[in-house]
Amino acid sequence: MNCTVLVGDDGEGVRTRFPEATVVALGERPLRDGVRVRDVIDRNYNIRAYAMLDGLLSASDEETVVHVHGWSQILSPSIFHALARHRVRVIVTAHDFFLTCPNGGRLNFRTGEVCEYEPMSPSCLSSNCDKRSYLHKLWRVGRMLTQRSAGEAFWNGVEVILAHENMEKHLGGGLLRHFQTLRTPCKPLTAGPVRAWHNDRALFLGRMTWEKGVRTLAEALNGSGRTATLIGRGPLLEEIQNVLPHCYVPGWLEDSEVDRLASGARFFIMPSRMPEPYGLVAAEAMMSGIPVIVSSNALIADEVARNSAGLVFESGNAASLAEKIAMMDSATLVRRLSEGAYEYGKRIAPSDDEWRRRLIEIYQGGVFADETGEETGVMPEAMRAIH
Repeated sequence: MNCTVLVGDDGEGVRTRFPEATVVALGERPLRDGVRVRDVIDRNYNIRAYAMLDGLLSASDEETVVHVHGWSQILSPSIFHALARHRVRVIVTAHDFFLTCPNGGRLNFRTGEVCEYEPMSPSCLSSNCDKRSYLHKLWRVGRMLTQRSAGEAFWNGVEVILAHENMEKHLGGGLLRHFQTLRTPCKPLTAGPVRAWHNDRALFLGRMTWEKGVRTLAEALNGSGRTATLIGRGPLLEEIQNVLPHCYVPGWLEDSEVDRLASGARFFIMPSRMPEPYGLVAAEAMMSGIPVIVSSNALIADEVARNSAGLVFESGNAASLAEKIAMMDSATLVRRLSEGAYEYGKRIAPSDDEWRRRLIEIYQGGVFADETGEETGVMPEAMRAIH
C-alpha cells in the first residue's frame, strides 16, 4: 500500500516519524497560533488545500482510501469538496465534534452545560454558545454550511471512526450514517504501576483552558485548602498560577519529569466541562494504577465508576469536586480504586499493534466498485492511502 500524508503545517514532525511516507505540506500555521485577517476566508475554505488534495486524487487511477484526522485548524472544509469530486473511500476519525457541531465541543461555553440542541437547528443558530463571541459563532456556522455543502450523498457515505463509543449520540442522527469505534492507543504515565495509597500528590495534566475545567479545580482547591500539582500550558496558565500560589503549577514539563511526579500521585483529576471524547491522559493514569476523579461530562465517567477505577463529580461543581478530593484521604478507598484502575487500564485501550491491525482491517473492509460500477467487496491489489 502506498501512503501519502497531506498536512497543513511544514510536515517535519510527520517526516521524522514516518520516513517512508510521502509527505505533502502546505506550510501554513494553525488558528491556535493566532488569527489573521485572511484566516476569516482561508479557514472557511482553504483553496490551496482544496487544490493540493484534488491534485493528489487526480494523479493516480489506483483505488484510494482517504483517512481524515484533523482539518479545522488549517485545511478547512474545502478538503471535503475535493473529496466529493472523486470516487474514493473517505474515513474520518472523530477526535472532537466538528463533524456536526459549529463550536466543536457540544458545549455551551457561556453556561458550561452540554448542548442538547440539534446542530444547525434554529435553537442552535440562536444560541450564543461560542467561547469568544456570537459573531465568532456566526463565522463557525458559515464554515459548517461550507462543510455540509459538500453534499448529502457525500456525507451519507463517509465512514466515521469514533475515539469513544459514546460519541455517536452526539454525532449521529444527521447526515452521518456509518460509525465504528477504535480507541486511540496510549501508554501508562509511569514506567511501572503506582502504589497510589502510599502517595499524597493530587495531579492534573492538560491544557489550561476553561473547558478543561481548571477554574473549577482551582475553586475546589482554594475552598478546601488542598494542594495539587497542575501541569500544562494554555491561556489560563498565568491566572491559575496566581490563584493557586500554594500549588505547584510549573507549566509544561518534559516526559521524564511528568513520569517522576506521576509516580508520586495519589490520584489524578480530569475536571473537563465539555463532553471529553476520550480523555487520553486519564486513561494513561489508570494504566499506571493511579485512580482518577473525573467530571460527569466525561464520556468515560460511567466506565470509571463501573470498574471501581475512580470517582465521578458533578461537572462544574467545585463543592462536588472538593468532596471527592476529601474522600481520597482514605487509604482503604485509594487502594481499592488504585487496584481497580490498574486492572481496568489493561483493557481500556488497544495496544499499538492491535490498533494498527484494526486500522488495516477497517481499510480492507470497505466495499469498492469495479469499472462497471458493481460492488466487489474485495480490496484491490493496487491501493493507496492519503492521510
